[in-house]
Amino acid sequence: MAARTAGELLREGAARHGRGELAAAEALYRQVLARDPGEPNAHNLLGVLARQRGAPELALRHTAQALARAPEAPVFLANHGAALAEAGRLAEAVRHLRAALARRPADVVSLRNLGQALCALGDAKAAVAPLEEAVRLAPGEAAPWLALAHARRELGE
Repeated sequence: MAARTAGELLREGAARHGRGELAAAEALYRQVLARDPGEPNAHNLLGVLARQRGAPELALRHTAQALARAPEAPVFLANHGAALAEAGRLAEAVRHLRAALARRPADVVSLRNLGQALCALGDAKAAVAPLEEAVRLAPGEAAPWLALAHARRELGE
């Protein structure tokens, strides 16, 4: 039987990750890194997994390594921004999320994360625009609506 490619390992890891099989996904991502220690997709996915486990500093290390290999990749910018926000580094998070949105403006999660980070920085007024765009793009998703309601409440509306 032929050895699986890094792409096959990543796809299987992502599928298991999506099913909530975090330990199995992590093992597959680490197999990829054993072959190529700088592989950005594996680092990015390990960063997502670390955030899910409540380890923002570990997430930051992995997402930073992904960005080092692919600094313009919107998904890596977005995930690093989300990890920065969870680590309380809100101004940096806003910069990364804006950079991600400059490359992928219809990313609902990044729009919501940007709005939430701005609101947490005390700028609810600036938070409204990205949150309204997130709601416009995904009217059936609850999270953007809740974030928008929070920002509007902060504005006294």
